[in-house]
Amino acid sequence: MAHNLTDRFVRNAAPGFYSDGGCPTLNLRVTPARTRQWVQRLDVHGRARQLGLGGYPLVGLAEAREQAMANRKLARAGGDPCALKRTGEAPTFAAAVDRVIAIHRAAWKDAGKSEGQWRASLRDYAMKRLGQKPVDAITTADVMAVLLPIWVQKHETARRVRQRISAVMQWAVAEGYRPDNPAGDAIGAALPKRNKPKVHHRALPFREVGAAVATVRGSAQAHWATKAAFEFLVLTAARSGEVRAAEWSEMDLEART
Repeated sequence: MAHNLTDRFVRNAAPGFYSDGGCPTLNLRVTPARTRQWVQRLDVHGRARQLGLGGYPLVGLAEAREQAMANRKLARAGGDPCALKRTGEAPTFAAAVDRVIAIHRAAWKDAGKSEGQWRASLRDYAMKRLGQKPVDAITTADVMAVLLPIWVQKHETARRVRQRISAVMQWAVAEGYRPDNPAGDAIGAALPKRNKPKVHHRALPFREVGAAVATVRGSAQAHWATKAAFEFLVLTAARSGEVRAAEWSEMDLEART
């Protein structure tokens, strides 16, 4: 039976097994000797598993709930919380980058260009702060320290650096080295908002439109349908999406509309 456990309840509970209504999968086992142990039951890769999260009062109710929630997220992401207890020493971020690149290398069909971009961006902006840190020791504050100096001035670069750090951290979660991704969604709210200025396409002076249409019409490389669509767009001032998705049912050739 589930109980909304409180510290007072945990301290005074009679021997038995209690499910925590405040955090599904978390349970409290009280032995006849009145020792109290936190136990979590959850599915990992389709198998029912049981994890010991420590004893009360060394591990309090709030800490047990926090760890149980992290384990649930890890299992949902495809990782194995049980592996956290048996994986041994976590690799450094630099070593993890090498492993992630090796995984993706076969799918990159650009003669090493993607690998070069990964390594260059992480070398220039992330390695100084993260390179020698074990992946299980990297915090959101570490990732923020990497991104904040370039988030506004070099936003596109910063966005790609974040994506690549996130990919490495997701690998660490899947391998069981940590329960969360410090470069994931939670960091988005902490990064400064960026107002991207609107940049309009340069307009062609109306006196040059006729010559431009004639140039496109006389192109030997363009398909006839492309040239006709371009001229239709110019003459009707329709939007490009409307022209590309136009259907004959929308045309009245007799009325010329």
